[in-house]
Amino acid sequence: MATYVQIIFSPPISNQQVNELKDEDKDLFPLLECLSSVATALQSGFLPYCEPVYQRCVTLVQKTLAQAMMYNQHPDQYEAPDKDFMIVALDLLSGLAEGLGGHVDQLVSRSNIMTLLFQCMQDSMPEVRQSSFALLGDLTKACFPHVKPCIAEFMPILGLNLNPEFISVCNNATWAIGEISMQMGAEMQPYVSVVLPHLVEIINRPNTPKTLLENTAITIGRLGYVCPQEVAPQLQQFIRPWCTSLRNIRDNEEKDSAFRGICIMIGVNPGGVVQDFIFFCDAVASWVSPKDDLREMFYKILHGFKEQVGEENWQQFSEQFPPLLKERLSACYGV
Repeated sequence: MATYVQIIFSPPISNQQVNELKDEDKDLFPLLECLSSVATALQSGFLPYCEPVYQRCVTLVQKTLAQAMMYNQHPDQYEAPDKDFMIVALDLLSGLAEGLGGHVDQLVSRSNIMTLLFQCMQDSMPEVRQSSFALLGDLTKACFPHVKPCIAEFMPILGLNLNPEFISVCNNATWAIGEISMQMGAEMQPYVSVVLPHLVEIINRPNTPKTLLENTAITIGRLGYVCPQEVAPQLQQFIRPWCTSLRNIRDNEEKDSAFRGICIMIGVNPGGVVQDFIFFCDAVASWVSPKDDLREMFYKILHGFKEQVGEENWQQFSEQFPPLLKERLSACYGV
């Protein structure tokens, strides 16, 4: 594999094609899209080649933003920029952040990418905002210390973009908020009121696409995980669609953190789940193999509810369960 990588990035290719193609040359599109896939696949193996690629992307974003500003101020004197260059560059930066992980820190620290990202997040073109929020989420995972100082400025913009009219923009903004929540912890508290009402509205909307519903549910769960006192009072407003959205997704880290959040919120506001408890039972049963401590959280909530209502009421309640659900809860949690 290393041999092939060296052939692809032999000096003529990396210098001529990455550095010598003009910023206005549309041959850059397939090259940058290809590099994005390579960077994501190679991960830290891409390190020796990342510097010129990263710098070129930052330059493309900077140039396009400058051209857009000139055009906005003097539309009679300047041509409108082709923002596809900026979108492809932002997507490649996302690929680098995802592939390099923590190694991208050194590149970010030597550039003005956070300032540029702030501008891109407010662009009038939805596709630019979509790519910006994807990059924000990837940078949050890879090098949060560089993102954290910008959170107070970024969160209101994220809140404004929780608009399902632009599905992909909304989806990426929602995902980025979830990633930021996991990094911020309790410090997310001032921003809950900025985003939570929009997220609750989205999860209750009819005909919302499945991916957006799942992302919204995960982000609500993550917000509740880090700020349960702020989110739990709203539990009754979202618990049913939350459970139905996440019952079909496979076990993974995002689902894990979201379910931990819902369990903590049920602990804070048990009354919020009572009317829709059958949906919670169904969502719990969707897990194939939860981690031991998460399984224990499920066990305590299920048995706590059973004790609260009493054996006879529980029997009546569990009669409503489909046979498979009844069997699974009995086998896994002894209820």
